[in-house]
Amino acid sequence: MAANGVLRAPISTAEKNIPQKRWSTDVWSTDVIKRIGLRAFEQANLFCKPAHYKIILRDLFGRVSQVHSDRQHLQAAMGWLCRAQDVTRWGGVSGGYFFKRGWMPPYPETTGYIIPTFLRCASLYNEEAYLERALKMGDWEIDIQLSSGAVRGGMGLREYPIVFNTGQVIMGWTALYQATRMSRFMEAASRAAEWLLSIQDGDGKWSRHTYMSRPHAYHTRVAWALIQLFACTGDEKYKTAAQRQISWTIDQATENGWIGQMGFNLEDPPSTHTIAYTLRGLLETSSLLDPAIAQEIVCIVNKAGVSLIAQYESRRQRANAPSEEYLPATFSRGWGSEDCYSCLTGNAQLAIVFLKLYQLNRDPRFSDTALRLIQQTLATQSITDIHPGIKGAVAGSYPIWGQYVPYAYLNWATKFLVDALVLKQEMLEAGDA
Repeated sequence: MAANGVLRAPISTAEKNIPQKRWSTDVWSTDVIKRIGLRAFEQANLFCKPAHYKIILRDLFGRVSQVHSDRQHLQAAMGWLCRAQDVTRWGGVSGGYFFKRGWMPPYPETTGYIIPTFLRCASLYNEEAYLERALKMGDWEIDIQLSSGAVRGGMGLREYPIVFNTGQVIMGWTALYQATRMSRFMEAASRAAEWLLSIQDGDGKWSRHTYMSRPHAYHTRVAWALIQLFACTGDEKYKTAAQRQISWTIDQATENGWIGQMGFNLEDPPSTHTIAYTLRGLLETSSLLDPAIAQEIVCIVNKAGVSLIAQYESRRQRANAPSEEYLPATFSRGWGSEDCYSCLTGNAQLAIVFLKLYQLNRDPRFSDTALRLIQQTLATQSITDIHPGIKGAVAGSYPIWGQYVPYAYLNWATKFLVDALVLKQEMLEAGDA
């Protein structure tokens, strides 16, 4: 029995004869020194760089950045995304600029869904350079695609596949195929989709090769990718697989619009980031699914939206600090939250969801809230800062030290702000907002 009271199996004669590797004091000390050195390096980066300190002080004292025109903010955000691509030198887009580490490696998942943003801006603003950048992103994704057809998990070049990432890159490839008719993008998307279909559970969810090895309601964005592929190919198997996942997600919904398993795990309340993932995926698939399912989807998303807006307005009315006027970062099953920080990524995403709900039901609560969320996000975006990792980007949290990816400017947060601004512009030009 060990000193801590845990029983151990007897050591065999063969095991006794095997030379036992021991941790020397020197090795242990070297490891500790490395950890201490890394910690010191990160803390120095966090607080000692003037550009970082400026943002921290801004949020500490509840100040905001000057808000300019939507077009100026959009151009600054796109400029930052271009720099995030350039720093990797591979074609993929850096995951973001982190105060503690600097520019991060390219992120396959988010590069995938940044592609449609660049294609949309290329068309809207007649910018050929955006198209060229999108092509580089798509080709990089093909270069690193796993032999199974799946897309890698995590930032950088990890060897394991992830369902969600695969769906997001399919979105990029199908968008490129629609824009260019280049067959290599359709071939890559089809290979990835076949892998997704091969590992889908019988009830429509995905539980293998998923984050934390469990099913997620936000895989509606994977269903959305398959619906896009169906729209390109007309192959019904992709639509069927998408509809099965959507049906599974609908089964998780409750009367107040809450959907179970929207978060990364069951223990922590989901962030507005994954809540918006779930709701957007539902809405975007509804137009190509059976009418009965589509109607149920809109009803669920509408209920969720109304609940979120009610909490947002209640919070704003009792706010005692600027950060308390923002939408809370996470929500529990009853749509309650005690958070004192906001997830800016989720705010931009929900602005898109609310604008799309307004297009469907003309409820001014959705358009008013969407515009307010966009405006608040713009107030955290510095477009005059000289630091290339900060200028034009959107942080994970407000204040910057909030629990959702603290002290970091993220490519996905910045991408969703661009998408929200583009949708707002298109609706205004069409007299639809």
